[in-house]
Amino acid sequence: MAEKFQFYSEADRDPTTGKVRSEYPMWYNPRMISEKEEELDAKKAALANGAVPRGVESDFREGVIRLEEQLKTMKDTTLVDDAQNDRDEIGALVEKLGKILKNEYPTTKECERRVVDIQTENRKRFEPYLPISGDDDMVSFAKACQVSISPDGKITRDGMEKMWKIGRKYLKEYANVEILRR
Repeated sequence: MAEKFQFYSEADRDPTTGKVRSEYPMWYNPRMISEKEEELDAKKAALANGAVPRGVESDFREGVIRLEEQLKTMKDTTLVDDAQNDRDEIGALVEKLGKILKNEYPTTKECERRVVDIQTENRKRFEPYLPISGDDDMVSFAKACQVSISPDGKITRDGMEKMWKIGRKYLKEYANVEILRR
């Protein structure tokens, strides 16, 4: 059975293992694409100027071809199948996540007064305590975002933040979690 949501494409996966290579999908960070473009331009210029030693020129050309293919794949927005991702459903889940997260953060005043318990905040970040097991859509969304779900169906606050950020970015909305802080 195909997953309900898809945010990572083949470009995000290691070709040998099939596992996702990075924390966030490539489309999440447009700077990654511009860095790859700069790298490609530099390599092409090195080839054109004869700056590549003759012994490694064929390997270098193959690397340029692979980089061009990877860049083309990264730019291809159809890799994340929009037909598979229902924007309204993602919007509703993101809104639900935002409401949950808003109550999980200490308020700005608590932070300013330094009355926040750091140990509790760290525990919330790294130990699963937010239940999602009763909501099949939320579980599918967490899996699509590569968020670990504990055996008892709970996730960490960091995991929920990641889901919220990916959902917001997919919907082309501002994705800084600080806007949730009261």
